[in-house]
Amino acid sequence: MDTRMKAVCLCLFAAASSFTAAQQQSPFAPPRASLHYAPDRTFDLVNLEVFLDIDYAGKKFTGRSINTVKPLMSGGHEMVINAGDGLTIAAILLNGKAATYRRDGEDLHISTPPLVAGKAMTIETKYSGGGSRGRDGIHWIQPRTGQPDHVGFWTQGETMTNRDWVPTWDYPNDMTTSETHTTVPADWEVVGNGKLVSSTKVGDKRTFVWKMDQPHATYLLSLAAGPLTIKKDTWRGVDVLYVVPKSRAALIDGSFGDTKDMLSYYSNILGVKYAWPKYAEDAMYEFGGGMENVSATTLQESALTEPREGYFNMASLNAHELAHQWFGDLVTCKDWAHIWLNEAFATFMENLYMGHSRGKNAYDQSIEGDIQGYLQEARRYKRPIVTYMYPNADAMFDSHTYPKGAAVLHTLRRKLGDAAFFKGLNLYLTTYRHQPVVTPLLIRSLTQASGVDCQGFFDQWVYKPGHPVLDYSWTWDAGKHAAEVTVKQTQDTSDGTPVYSIDGEIGVISGGQLRRFPAKLRTTEDKFTIALTSKPDALLVDPDHDFLREIPKLNWDRSEVAAIFEFAPNSVDRTEAMRRMLTSSPTDQEVAMAVRVLRADAGMFPAITSIAPLGDLKRADLRGFFTEQLSHKSFDRRSQAINALAKLPQDAATTQKLRSLINKDAPVSVVVASIRALAAWDKAGNADVFRKALTIPSLRDRIKTEAQRALG
Repeated sequence: MDTRMKAVCLCLFAAASSFTAAQQQSPFAPPRASLHYAPDRTFDLVNLEVFLDIDYAGKKFTGRSINTVKPLMSGGHEMVINAGDGLTIAAILLNGKAATYRRDGEDLHISTPPLVAGKAMTIETKYSGGGSRGRDGIHWIQPRTGQPDHVGFWTQGETMTNRDWVPTWDYPNDMTTSETHTTVPADWEVVGNGKLVSSTKVGDKRTFVWKMDQPHATYLLSLAAGPLTIKKDTWRGVDVLYVVPKSRAALIDGSFGDTKDMLSYYSNILGVKYAWPKYAEDAMYEFGGGMENVSATTLQESALTEPREGYFNMASLNAHELAHQWFGDLVTCKDWAHIWLNEAFATFMENLYMGHSRGKNAYDQSIEGDIQGYLQEARRYKRPIVTYMYPNADAMFDSHTYPKGAAVLHTLRRKLGDAAFFKGLNLYLTTYRHQPVVTPLLIRSLTQASGVDCQGFFDQWVYKPGHPVLDYSWTWDAGKHAAEVTVKQTQDTSDGTPVYSIDGEIGVISGGQLRRFPAKLRTTEDKFTIALTSKPDALLVDPDHDFLREIPKLNWDRSEVAAIFEFAPNSVDRTEAMRRMLTSSPTDQEVAMAVRVLRADAGMFPAITSIAPLGDLKRADLRGFFTEQLSHKSFDRRSQAINALAKLPQDAATTQKLRSLINKDAPVSVVVASIRALAAWDKAGNADVFRKALTIPSLRDRIKTEAQRALG
């Protein structure tokens, strides 16, 4: 699941052990938190068949679920399945005969004859839900006047809410095959899991049967229904469906055009082909974020995009959810304490895909974004990535699980190297395919594949809270012809955060070249002597950002920033160095250097993420450079150039150029930035072009809205 689905949980997290006084108030601390383990099972769920009849007008449904189970042990007299309190149970049949049962919260306790281990039994439940009877388990899309396709419904199962529309075993420590029979209005479509077996129209109704013949966790069961457009494609013999509301059909290619490339990339890098019989991306009204339902991801309709918005702007969300088809669906965390095995991997794989499709700069920036997202949360609390102490399952979907987990996987990748790392992931996926998993199984696979005992790595990065906080300085010893480097770990260890053991590097920049030297961090203060022929232009600890770390104070000397800006290997450092250079009374030579480097940074996904520091200088002699940038391959760079031009006095040539950019073919962000700049210079004189902009179509009327604002 994408992190946007879990915004409601932002206040529910903290460390699970070694609590400081401040952390005692955390929901992760007793008494509000308690130990949670996977519930005990008395049977193996073999197959789940669901029959659902939808009454959309009444927002109600009637249903039957047939759970085929095999008892794990002989001699018991009861089995338990889950059913939400919004369901009305009409009857339960055991092997076709009426059974007695009692209801205890969301558990149905069904009386049985003496159980026989391995002997298949069926539990058939007849039920109804919806209307005004509490939780439906189904989200009904609310009708809107003037939008005939704004109807339908979707289901959402994670963490444990599929029980609200189908009685079954609703916890991820068991897997089952499944089949859904869904009856809806005849002009609707229904997308479910697996393959479409049949679509049968009777009168004004149509029944869709979807069948998944590979085991999966029940929270991944899903339905998405309504008046939908489905564009069909194939990838390596697998059906691919792009599903959107009918009025959004024109957005399919711009939103999903890179899906097959994602399927190929993940299959190739993991050595495990996409496992399911089809892949559907269902963009649904009123859904938030994304949910990796097996073979049928549900996505928010508002994320749909078009080429004028940027290069596959939906790719980050789509790549995250598709990665779950391996991590979360093919192998699924046994319990929510290990949810990082789903979410951290999906976030990390998303970063890998961004690097594949956009280059190294995009990967570096994505990892830095994850680190900063985690650090923001870590200022409020810290907890181990894996912990059984939490207030509720949803609480585990925080920035420790997602971005910290992804940054830890990046750290592990760099430690092991790509060959061993991906060999370990392949072994993990193939060994535990269609099984619930826990973190020790991942450790076992990585250790076996790499020959490196990974237990110590996981002990400090996954099973303990916190992260390394570094402070470093260096001096030049002319007599020794050596750089003397001191690196300190300053993190607070009173909450269980360790002093980290890290095989790091020190980068030395001299004469436009970067050299890397090993630097093993082992204690709270490590010293290194690096022999060199002359004083370096700059020095960086962890120049490639190989591991998760926080460096509160970058002790870069003013004399170092130009070299870091031009020659550092990570775009994050380069961007920060340029900002420092240009915000501290830059010389003409430094400004000229910035222009030269930025001009060469001409790719669609540039290393320098923002040229705003150059624009903030408000130098008229830079007008020509900013005008050049209006044709940069990056839409963001073009918009930034317009913002920089807007800070200069108006001139006729620039005004005419920006007016010409207000058209139906230019990137939307460029048009919007041009309207703002022209409005800042001369609202009345440019009113004609603002009125023209009112008629230029754009997604969610961004251009029209900005034009209206400019017209007052």
